Amino acid sequence: YDGGATPASLDTIQAEMNHSWTTSEFGTLGAMDKIGMTVTAVIWGRALQLCNAKVLLCIGLGLNAFSTFVFGSFRNKTMMYLAKFIMGASQSLQGIWGTVWV
Repeated sequence: YDGGATPASLDTIQAEMNHSWTTSEFGTLGAMDKIGMTVTAVIWGRALQLCNAKVLLCIGLGLNAFSTFVFGSFRNKTMMYLAKFIMGASQSLQGIWGTVWV
């Protein structure tokens, strides 16, 4: 959902949730993955120094797939915010590994 699918689906989300989202809430939803990336970047960097990269990348991929499923399935604001945060956190691992360790 981070490749533009979230902004493209805002009308659908708004319609399915009875127009309960404000513009600020949509802005926060769009930023949650970036916040997750920023908050967890240092943690993943340290984890990559201490643990097997393949295992961490598999965990990150699993977290990303699960959080994407949660985001697409649930129509609860808190769950959607949390799912977007976890999506960003798991993508931070891939970003740190790809730019620093490869």
